[in-house]
Amino acid sequence: MNTKQVHKFVTSYLDSMGCHFIEKSPSSVTVKLSPDADRALTNRPYYWSFVDRTGAEPETMTYRWSFENPSMADRAAASPISYVMTESGRIVQEDVYFGSRRLLQLFEASHQGGRCVTLFEEPLRGRSDPLGSQPYTAWLGVNFKVSYECDMKREELYGWGISLATGFIDEKFMETLKLKRLTPRLPSNVHILRNGISLRKGMSQLELTLERKLKNVDFTWAVEAEQRRQDELERIRLYYQPMLEAMTHEDQKAQKEEQTARYLQREAEIDWQYRPRVSMSVMNCGIFHLPGIH
Repeated sequence: MNTKQVHKFVTSYLDSMGCHFIEKSPSSVTVKLSPDADRALTNRPYYWSFVDRTGAEPETMTYRWSFENPSMADRAAASPISYVMTESGRIVQEDVYFGSRRLLQLFEASHQGGRCVTLFEEPLRGRSDPLGSQPYTAWLGVNFKVSYECDMKREELYGWGISLATGFIDEKFMETLKLKRLTPRLPSNVHILRNGISLRKGMSQLELTLERKLKNVDFTWAVEAEQRRQDELERIRLYYQPMLEAMTHEDQKAQKEEQTARYLQREAEIDWQYRPRVSMSVMNCGIFHLPGIH
């Protein structure tokens, strides 16, 4: 990421979190964090637990982030954080560049905050009736990650959506969303249709449909992986069993127990490495309100 991209990402994140910009420039930004952003970025759990317990008015922190990428020598010589006292309070100054700790924290915060979103499609400008109300349907969109694992690994992504009004499933839903302009705010002259199914049922339907789809894929890889697992188990059996059978003397009892434990551990390692398995996880999801009745 170059300086311009870092600047755009940081300001977009701060704007989405409702932060107050005190000063903006192409090379820096001074911002007073919103309560949500302060909780995510400042690592002050004791302060926020006090605010939550007492109901006190929170006092969030103010930062000045500079996006001018310092040289390696400047990074090593300068302190990563400095402070400036102003009439309005203390301002924390930091350099934010690609690879900096603060930018990595912002990436993680946006990832965590964006795992579940609620968005609305922006209506086409000039085509809406100012006196009418356009119906919107709620969709549950989910990005699934399916992992095929053995001694090798392959991953597939499925971006599916289900209409919460009718239960219709669109297997190219996330591709469709790329073509739309989305906003977190409800547009004017729009009403949301009543859901026909719950979120829990919608997610269950998506999972069952994906599970049925996965049952029809080619599992030749699993058969081959199982054969490799059996071959490896046979190989260590031929190595350890003759050794253990030869340890018949009483003074070899401790050594035999040690080798048996090592044999069982090696078996478990091979089983974990080679046993074929399929796992499915949810990367992120959201409720997307789109125009029309689906």
